Amino acid sequence: MGGDPLLAAGSLLAATGVAILRLSWGRAGRSGVINAAGWGALAAAVLCGAAAAGAWGVAVVSLWAMAAGCALLAWAGFASQPAPTRASSRRAGVLPANAPLRLGGRVLTFLLVAVLAMASSIAIALGVRWTALLCGAAEGNATVLALFAVPLTWTLLAYALLMTDSRKRQFAIAGGAMLAAFPALLPGAMA
Repeated sequence: MGGDPLLAAGSLLAATGVAILRLSWGRAGRSGVINAAGWGALAAAVLCGAAAAGAWGVAVVSLWAMAAGCALLAWAGFASQPAPTRASSRRAGVLPANAPLRLGGRVLTFLLVAVLAMASSIAIALGVRWTALLCGAAEGNATVLALFAVPLTWTLLAYALLMTDSRKRQFAIAGGAMLAAFPALLPGAMA
């Protein structure tokens, strides 16, 4: 592979960029120059990785950056001194002492966000796949688009559902998203 020196340079830049950022963020005062040097090294690492091996090269230099970050965090964790006082054993204070737990509402929120939003995102993915096939995309490309759509739309739906305070609106959002699968589920639509 002709890009091996470039990939090695990108990997070294990635690890160095993380180390520079750790140095900068560990100081008492922030330094814009040191921060810029760290982010610049990371940007150069991504460019080197992309030039050497495309997306694979970016993945390789990203792994080096993550490994350097993990090593630096592990070192900081082992080197840090224990806190001089014990952590408080009191409750976090999120709810008043005698407030009801509202477990039913919490379980319903979980089901809405985890289960119904996932089903809705799959419905949207079916609609995306159907639309891609309708526009002339190959079968494999349409499937990849659908697989890409699921986590993206699940994240967006989960956020929308959690930020909505009305149960009616939550069900309307999830139900509206499920309508995206309707054309794809018609007989013969996916053939």
